[in-house]
Amino acid sequence: MRAVAVSVWIFINLVFVGMCGYIYLLWSQYWQYVERQHEHMAGLIGNSRSGGAGSSQIFYYYSHETSTSDPEVVVARNRSKSLPKHRSSDKSANKTSPALKVIRRRNSQPRFPKTRMSAEPPWSDKTSSRVLAYKSQLVVQLRRVLLEESSVFKARGDANNPYNVHYIGPRGSYVGKSAQELICSLKNKVNIRTITGSDEPFASLGLGNLIPKQPMFQAKFNTCAIVTNAGSLFGSGLGSFIDKHDMVVRFNHAPTDGYESDVGTKTALRIVNSQVVSKPSFNFMTSPMYQNVNLLAWDPNNYSSTLDEWYQQPDFDVFSPYFEHRKLHPHQGFYLLDPRSQWTLWDYIQSLIPVRIRKNPPSSGFLGLALMLPHCLQVDLMEYVPSVRLTKRCHYWDVAEDSSCTFGVWHPLAAEKLLALALNVESDTTVFSDGYIRVPGYSTLQC
Repeated sequence: MRAVAVSVWIFINLVFVGMCGYIYLLWSQYWQYVERQHEHMAGLIGNSRSGGAGSSQIFYYYSHETSTSDPEVVVARNRSKSLPKHRSSDKSANKTSPALKVIRRRNSQPRFPKTRMSAEPPWSDKTSSRVLAYKSQLVVQLRRVLLEESSVFKARGDANNPYNVHYIGPRGSYVGKSAQELICSLKNKVNIRTITGSDEPFASLGLGNLIPKQPMFQAKFNTCAIVTNAGSLFGSGLGSFIDKHDMVVRFNHAPTDGYESDVGTKTALRIVNSQVVSKPSFNFMTSPMYQNVNLLAWDPNNYSSTLDEWYQQPDFDVFSPYFEHRKLHPHQGFYLLDPRSQWTLWDYIQSLIPVRIRKNPPSSGFLGLALMLPHCLQVDLMEYVPSVRLTKRCHYWDVAEDSSCTFGVWHPLAAEKLLALALNVESDTTVFSDGYIRVPGYSTLQC
């Protein structure tokens, strides 16, 4: 009996060891297959960017500590150190969060339907496959960033709500909606307006006469180009295409001198944030970059603040240099954005995203789109959604690298770019190879 018992025990152990070995073999083979597929995808992207030489991967990070000098990015750190007291009742809102590296989870499942791919001509099968492979990976990365951010914001609560945002509207989805539906919804829900001389408290303070009496745009435009600061514009050769547009919009301190072949020379409107206007390092009052061109300055306020509360406590002192500049250059078009407009645009974005987005105002790029749609038959956004030229490079004029410029460090960029793709009416080749999306203006649609 003892021999039989020992034999049975040995048999059971052998079976157990054999099963474990078999499971390990299957597991290792599966992950080898996954790695091969990942390398294949990276190779496709690398070929589409460099003609077959090398490979690349899409990567992303977000952090409140960043080394870039761009006011659109360092605003996360600077604003967190100088938040007005009324922004949040939670003391932890002013603490600097540790840098967080967002790592791809192998078993994470984005809660979005599959993205539809637009058809390409039969003669471009090879190019089309590379573009679609790039698009597929980019969309997955944007969705992962969105989901990771949403989880962090949910866990930290008011610590990530410096502007006291209390959104009570729906959280739907842009998926399944046509570009026309989304654009008409934007028209009906968002009105981007500028401050007027009759707005309080400016009228009562005697400042109304320093605010332009004429609206920013007194004409309609056939074609409008919004030129982002993206590093992927470097080497794009889009300069002549940009200059063919009737209206060209640029942002902050983005230069054209020395980069004409990539970003063109024409500038009709420059949108600047309150850091550029108020900080001496940007030489706002003296730099030729901000002269002989229409200007629009923006500064965020609390989600539910009045204009009077904003005037009493702006994020950065946008008012002193604004009114000083108006006195020195009374004939130059220089406008102040009504900060309440930004939050109606944020509401629009959140209403079409099924998860929580960053509770900070939209980026200048998305603001520029909403601003121009009522005045243009079509709006082209250059490298707002990154093409296959995507690199770590943050700006086209700067060699500094910071991938948060693409995927977001302060603005809800991941959500914006997914929505911008849904608004686009051009082909995948135009977006991911040529480098721009096209959105029809309000007047071209029957909303």
